[in-house]
Amino acid sequence: MKGHPYNKLIPPSLRRVKLLLLLLLPIVMPAQGIQFDHRTWPETLAKAKSEGKMVFLDAVTSWCGPCKMMSKEVFPDSTVGAFFNTNFLSIKLDMERGEGIEISNRYKIWIYPSLLFVDDSGAVQHRSAGYHNPKELIALGNTALDPTRNLAALESHYASGNRHREFLLQYLEAKTAAYDPDASRIANDFFKTEEDLSTPENMDLLMRHINDPYTKGFQFLLKNKPLFEEKFGKREVKVKIESVFEGYLQSHPRLQLGEVQRLYGTVYPEGGEALASRYRLDHYRQKNDLENFARTAMDHYTRYPSDDPDELNEMASIFAEEVSNPQQLKTALAWVKKAISLQEISYYQYTLAKVWAKMGKKKAARKAAERSLELAKMEGEDTILVEELLEILKKK
Repeated sequence: MKGHPYNKLIPPSLRRVKLLLLLLLPIVMPAQGIQFDHRTWPETLAKAKSEGKMVFLDAVTSWCGPCKMMSKEVFPDSTVGAFFNTNFLSIKLDMERGEGIEISNRYKIWIYPSLLFVDDSGAVQHRSAGYHNPKELIALGNTALDPTRNLAALESHYASGNRHREFLLQYLEAKTAAYDPDASRIANDFFKTEEDLSTPENMDLLMRHINDPYTKGFQFLLKNKPLFEEKFGKREVKVKIESVFEGYLQSHPRLQLGEVQRLYGTVYPEGGEALASRYRLDHYRQKNDLENFARTAMDHYTRYPSDDPDELNEMASIFAEEVSNPQQLKTALAWVKKAISLQEISYYQYTLAKVWAKMGKKKAARKAAERSLELAKMEGEDTILVEELLEILKKK
């Protein structure tokens, strides 16, 4: 206070020094993270053009956990903020709301968070996906700013025919970081250049990227399965092989039956023929092609006999419902009899009764139905169906 007695004890010269020191003290400002813009996407691109900056797009959803973690832990970081606010115009968009839906479709965004670096024309220069800590995010931004290292540059080199080993590895790493499905194609190109696929690095890459059963990499895995099982474990290798098969089927929904059979033989060289035969059986059943289904079923179980009573009973039951050919019904009779020999239950005897009835053997059918009713009562099962069958058989 100006009139405070203490001030009178301080010489004017010292009071001036004290004031000068106060003025020289640094002004403490709260740390600032990334400043996200709130304009529309076209407005953001226009502003980026006027400022000579690239746009940083944080593509998120409301339910994305890693998105929320980055918003809470990474974007507020002052170092991250200083770097991004200087070099980029940043915007955050929900990919499931408003203009985010169109943006998501345009840039094929399906992993969250996706982190895109876009020039003022709207062309992606670089991208990545998933959680990044402050150091990783700044490194990502630096890569985006580098016209010799960002994805746009790498894609240009690849399109011009660059297939050098180190380049392909760099390009593959960038594609993988972006969760780009095209990474597998780049990996296949890389494997073509490698003489030795058994190195630890190449085996890791094979397990991560192969998705085409007709490539050099996948065939190497099959031929060297024990080597991969030793490194990754039997379960992991089995899962990988199955995922390649299922993935190929899903990505090629119009494969003809013969092509699917070839696929089975390629992926499962040891048991592929049996699997392909089973696929044919299911294929004709789903198409309701009963003639081919019945013929395929007889061929399948002749070549690959089953000891599964449920499977045998199921096939016999289908024949009892759908087939009229006497020879085929005899085969169904043999199947259900084998099922009963393996395990006698009410349902199997019920199927036996239906087969006998379809063959016109009323006495045998009634006997089987009565046994089915007896077993159902013992098993505590519902008896309505077998009782209805017995009533029908009594009227014949």
